[in-house]
Amino acid sequence: MTYADAVQSWRDFYVTAGAASATLVGLLFVGLSLHIRVVVSQADVKSLARITLADFFVILLVALVMLAPLGDPGATAAWLIAIAAVSLALAVRPAAAGFRSSRTRAIGLRVLVLRFGLSAFCYLGVGTMGVVVRFGDVNGALSGLLSVVVLLLAVAVRNTWDLLVTVAERPDP
Repeated sequence: MTYADAVQSWRDFYVTAGAASATLVGLLFVGLSLHIRVVVSQADVKSLARITLADFFVILLVALVMLAPLGDPGATAAWLIAIAAVSLALAVRPAAAGFRSSRTRAIGLRVLVLRFGLSAFCYLGVGTMGVVVRFGDVNGALSGLLSVVVLLLAVAVRNTWDLLVTVAERPDP
């Protein structure tokens, strides 16, 4: 099976993942905007909102890369590795801010560590699958990306739920 055929066989999955991610980002924005004062006044809530948005965006970017007519496994690998590297770099600041806000924390430290840790693990998974594509195992990488995208989607949905419950329980400052 050629590279193009292998990627084409996953087309419906990536169309669905990208559409679901984009839709859920919209719902996240609507839900958080109802209590925006809580979000901006609580560093841990704002940090979890940022990483959740990043999770959905990574899913969307992976879907776009896999749907793009690149035709070259090397280009796909480079994109996946770049998405992972940039995502990991961008996650550092919100993670640090969320962990520093110990006195006024609205979300438990254990929850934050778990959520940021799972997101970082998934970002590393995207990069790892990029390396796997680069070294020729396209089918293995596509199967691995399935696991990464599904886990990242589950983490982002769970984060969204935690955010919405947290902001609904907190009085506006």
